[in-house]
Amino acid sequence: MNQYAFYGVLIYIVILFLLSAFFIRKALNSYEEYSLCGRKLTPVYIIFTYLGTWIGGGTIIGLSSSSYLSGVSQYWILAVPYITCFAFAILFITRIRALGQHSIGDMLALRYPDYGSVIRIPAAIGLITRNVTMVGMQFSALSILITYVFGIDRNLSVLITFLVITSYTLLSGLWGVVVTDVFQGTLQTIGLFLLLFFSIRLSGGVDRIFAFYQAKDQLGFLDLMGSENILRDLLLYFSAFGIFFLMSDQTDWERIYSSRSSKTAFWGYLIPLTITLLILLIPAYLGVFQRVLFQSEIDPKFAVYTFVMERLPANAAILILVSICAAIMSSADSYLLATGVIFSNDLVREFLNKKANDKEMIFWTRFFVIIAGAVGFAFALNIENILYLWMIGIGIGATIVLPAYLAAWFSKRVNTVGALGGICAGVVYTGLWLIGIMDFTIE
Repeated sequence: MNQYAFYGVLIYIVILFLLSAFFIRKALNSYEEYSLCGRKLTPVYIIFTYLGTWIGGGTIIGLSSSSYLSGVSQYWILAVPYITCFAFAILFITRIRALGQHSIGDMLALRYPDYGSVIRIPAAIGLITRNVTMVGMQFSALSILITYVFGIDRNLSVLITFLVITSYTLLSGLWGVVVTDVFQGTLQTIGLFLLLFFSIRLSGGVDRIFAFYQAKDQLGFLDLMGSENILRDLLLYFSAFGIFFLMSDQTDWERIYSSRSSKTAFWGYLIPLTITLLILLIPAYLGVFQRVLFQSEIDPKFAVYTFVMERLPANAAILILVSICAAIMSSADSYLLATGVIFSNDLVREFLNKKANDKEMIFWTRFFVIIAGAVGFAFALNIENILYLWMIGIGIGATIVLPAYLAAWFSKRVNTVGALGGICAGVVYTGLWLIGIMDFTIE
């Protein structure tokens, strides 16, 4: 079984490299092609690349592990941010297209131009921090899979993950990302529905699952609104990290500008957003279904992998393992590339080499993709709680960048000094939170 799983994953990785390599010639000589696909992506590309980015392996493993412990109401930790994304779409997508700026840093520099557009620097730091934690989250999820399935030391599995994902992301930029996302998005969707089907079937069916929780007086585990303080929790999720999605991030800005038209950008965002909210219900229920099967006797973060490797037929198990790999890689590559673009566009072009040509910009983007991958590698080694890593990144990005971002769109009175003051306050708050003086926990 493990041997066949190895060959299945290996073939899948080879396909990714071949798909990415096919677009090298298109992307290598034009920074716009490398970072924005020449601004001509069709709805199919846009929809699948969003799905591939938003439904990551870290999301699947993290949410199913959390619901295994606490019930399906854990769904809202991830759903609230995506619900907030509807407001982002309505408020900003057409404005962003009309603005004609490549990144969030570009927009902030246009609005707050004093002091040599220095506002780009803290904005880039906040957004890069968020992105590398997302990369670390995916690296951690894939390393858990490799460790469990193949028995490889976790540190080595994280290193393998870093090398594979970083390498194919480097090849052809956003073209490689979106093309592989179509392939990977299809795989991950099939795999999730197969997981749901087998989880219900092998747990004894819906009636058996209901009877299990009824006998333990834990029917709240099956209730999407099961928390006694659900309204308080929803407000907390929104204020703590959901509000970040009013700004979104560089991955979304890239896709908005890569779309061939404003209509494609708008509906290409809303359609996969709606699908994502529905699909996230699957990992939320996977955890509680598998709890029936395992009777709470295993480590939750291994529940999905244990279920796949020990309870499923070999063919289905290999397909689902590959689909989880697809979910992980399709998220990680997007955040790696976006981080490289932030560095090259907002820092190199503005502060290090204003005359950088296309090849130099591609070089710096690739350079920082490697750096971002290395930082994500470090995060994955040191933080195993996947959802906690996700919350750290969003919290830092929101407190540092979001106030200046919202003021840029909605306030004519805030100037550069005020925006920088807000960023400094966010940095202080974040520092106090990270060292433990400010307490923030989600149960």
